[in-house]
Amino acid sequence: MDQGIPRTFKLLVTTDNPHLLRPVVHFGAPLVSARAVVVLIHGRGQSPDYMREFFAERLDCTDVAYVAPTAADNTWYPYSFLSPLTDNHRGLENTLQCMSVLQDTLLDQGIAPGQIIWCGFSQGACVVSQFVSLNPHRWGGLIALTGGLIGPQGTTWPITGDFDGMPAYFTTSESDPHVPEDRVRDTASVFARAGASVSVEFFLGRPHEINNAEINRSKFIVASC
Repeated sequence: MDQGIPRTFKLLVTTDNPHLLRPVVHFGAPLVSARAVVVLIHGRGQSPDYMREFFAERLDCTDVAYVAPTAADNTWYPYSFLSPLTDNHRGLENTLQCMSVLQDTLLDQGIAPGQIIWCGFSQGACVVSQFVSLNPHRWGGLIALTGGLIGPQGTTWPITGDFDGMPAYFTTSESDPHVPEDRVRDTASVFARAGASVSVEFFLGRPHEINNAEINRSKFIVASC
């Protein structure tokens, strides 16, 4: 699929937040004519190129715009998403601010929440899960590929709002070295209680990657937006 020449997407502000100083890549359909906008959040040690090659190009939706920010030093926060929140506090604070600025930029350009789908892989899936939990709207969807809400065992994630049937898709492998099944189940339950239309898949023996079943399910969510 020809996603077009990548273009730089301008954020509204520049601060000492290192993520806001990194490029945001826009490819696919122009924002002004796109049926939907998929925000792509890469994993640790990756870049927007990973999400473009292994998600967007396989999705093959020509009427969709993709917006992909870049993490400083290719990581959104330093430690495991299961670590104490104090360990990741500064990195996570910067990351959530970056997501908030990106959200506001899209909304200010006239893109409705129902047109925006938040999608991430691995660390990026944890980022979008956390951000959307703190910003409950009837978004176009949430796609968390091998990830979940952030915090150690025993963390609670109260959501003060209603997702009003927003599709939310969560995955992992039963043997994934980074994202255990229990956290994905807990994350799915949190979103279901807040009114999301939740689907969960666990893949036996799947490596830490995005598989074809996840692409097919994601394509359905994007097509329904």
